[in-house]
Amino acid sequence: MLAQSKAFYADLFSKGPPPKVRPTPAPVQAQAPAPSPVPAPVPAPTTRALVAPSEEKDETPQSIGLYSGLRKLIGNVDAHNLSPREMANLSQNLYAAGVISFDEYSLMAFQPELHPDFDRTIGALTGEVAAPDQQRDFVHIWQERADFQRRHNASRPDLIEKTEHIAAVLRGIEAPNHVTM
Repeated sequence: MLAQSKAFYADLFSKGPPPKVRPTPAPVQAQAPAPSPVPAPVPAPTTRALVAPSEEKDETPQSIGLYSGLRKLIGNVDAHNLSPREMANLSQNLYAAGVISFDEYSLMAFQPELHPDFDRTIGALTGEVAAPDQQRDFVHIWQERADFQRRHNASRPDLIEKTEHIAAVLRGIEAPNHVTM
């Protein structure tokens, strides 16, 4: 059996012969503009984007002791008392500030209890009910994860390093970087 020519297939999709189009130059308005002289470089802004500013500016002597450079970027956060929802937001702020890598952000932001089917899937297996707004000590949780990775994943130094860095960052939120007397 012989294959038909392309004209046959073109006829299947059109009523008449294929139109003969001659290329025409583009209108003057549609042509690319002539290159302009290169402007002088503009210095980059010193602020960081996407970091939510702190709503409260409490500079009482009690809060000065808990102040850290990291707290200035992410706001007033207590890493020992966060819900999974707040942890997902904190991880996004830390990533936007350049404190953690994307892989570390992925590890921190993944909170299974935020999934709508948690009760039917993981919760059904573990007997737990999702509590995405219940406060937890994420400093302790990530320190336990780092210890677990060191014990059971010795062949994955990259994973150990990421979990240790996350635990160190969460501990660093509480650490003061200056002391006033």
